[in-house]
This record gives sequence, structure tokens and C-alpha cells, in this order.
Amino acid sequence: MFKKLELEDKPLLDSFFKNSTNNNAEKNFSNLFMWRHTYKYEYALIDECLCIKGKTRGDKKTFYHFPYGSCEKEVILSILEKALDTEDLNFIIKPLLPQMKECLENYTNSFEIIEDRDSFDYIYTSQKLIELKSSKLRTKRHWVEKFKGNYDYSYEEINKDNIDEAKSFTLNLIKDKDEFIAMAEMFDNFFDLNIKGCIVRVDSEIVGVSTGEELTEDTVLIHCERASKDYEGIYNFLNQEFVKRQWADFKYINPEEDMGLEGLRKAKLSYRPDELLVKYVATLI
Repeated sequence: MFKKLELEDKPLLDSFFKNSTNNNAEKNFSNLFMWRHTYKYEYALIDECLCIKGKTRGDKKTFYHFPYGSCEKEVILSILEKALDTEDLNFIIKPLLPQMKECLENYTNSFEIIEDRDSFDYIYTSQKLIELKSSKLRTKRHWVEKFKGNYDYSYEEINKDNIDEAKSFTLNLIKDKDEFIAMAEMFDNFFDLNIKGCIVRVDSEIVGVSTGEELTEDTVLIHCERASKDYEGIYNFLNQEFVKRQWADFKYINPEEDMGLEGLRKAKLSYRPDELLVKYVATLI
């Protein structure tokens, strides 16, 4: 019933994702495709709805996304029942957004539902990231100006002429094996996935790379932001400049979750998110 995810499946999955106004990072073909080796993503069409399943990164337990599609709430449970891998006694649904949680609770009490803080998406208005007006963002403005004043920098969009440089720079900064594979997949399929990106150089050398794509009509998803720590203020400048030059017409920016990493959580919180998108995990009792 389920089939492995391939690049040719993008139009089909996008057709379901575009009918959903949810702006969580998992509702994105590129993310699923890039990480398909790590999470073993597969999909199936059941009762005219899209069902996605995968394996958790650590203990490789089977999990399912909440079904996508114009199906009635009354058939959600029957869809999940049909999707259930009968060889796996661990039935997990994730990510579960608040409205999905409410739907599930309305029809069954067979799941234990817990908050998944490490998977919360950080969502900011593009205006905030561009202007950095708030007094609480004064330090961010300082580092941006320091970078501009200290370095002879240039900005360019990622294209077919410089993508190999962007890929090499990014992968050289990644230590995690799974992330290395995912980012390599992103760059190798960059244009087919309709991803956009930028390169920041200092004295002709790449010092920062950022990539992202349209998630919904008003939200952009940031896939990658990597920079050399040898250049003071580069991350602050890269964050602001990419949004300003590429995504100013979109209302929201979603740079995804912090994965429970203390340093990443501190950095994302320091930009004062306009929303922390709450997610849950439901496990069959």
C-alpha cells in the first residue's frame, strides 16, 4: 500500500499540502524528500487522503502524519486504522497540531497525547526580522551593523554557477551524518525542489549560506542557515538580508524547530518569535 518517496511524487504531495493552511515545517515535500533516508518516509492514498509514515530517528518506531486531504473528520480514524502497520505495535501520530489534537480527542480516547516541545516551530513576521526595531532586538541590530562596517561583503542568489560552492561550504560545516545526507540531497535537487538561496561572501570567499522556500501563501520555510563563526555578526546579517532580499513579500518566516538543542533554542528565542507553533505526539495506549 505504501510506497517510497521519490522526486516525481512532488506534484501529488504538493496538491494536498496546498489545500492545507497549516504552516508547520513537516508539511513540505522538500523536507520529506531531503530526510527520507533518515526517517524512511513512505506515502499512500487512502480514501482520497494522503497518509505519510516514517520511522523515528532514534528507536525507529513507526509514526504517521495526521492524514492530509478534504476527508471528513468522521473517517479519520478509519483511515488511520487502514494505514496502521500491523507488524508494528507502536502506533504514533506526529506532528499533531492543536486542531488535529482536538479532532482526535473528539473521536477516541485511545491515545496518550503529550506536548512535543522540541518540535515546536519558531514563527516570526518578516517585518520583524527585516527591521529589527524592537528594543529587545537592539543587540541584533548592533551585530548586523558591525558586520557591515567590518567586512567587504557581497550578496548573491544561489544559481547554477555557484551552487557547487554553496554545497561544499555548507557540508563542510555539518558534523551530523543524517543532516549531511539531507543537505546534500537538498543541493543536489535544489532547482527541482524549487528552493531558493543566497550566498554571502567576504573578499570573494563564502562566509554564509541560507536556503528556503514558500510553505504557504504567506509563510516561508527556512531549510538551512550556515555561516563561518570567524566573522562577527554574520548570522545576524545573513538572517536579515536573506529575508529582506528574497522573502519580504511574505508575512511569516518559519525557520523550523530547535530539536531540543540548548544553543539553538536560545538563539531562536532571542529573536522573540511571534508564535511558537505547538505540536503534540499521540501514542496508542
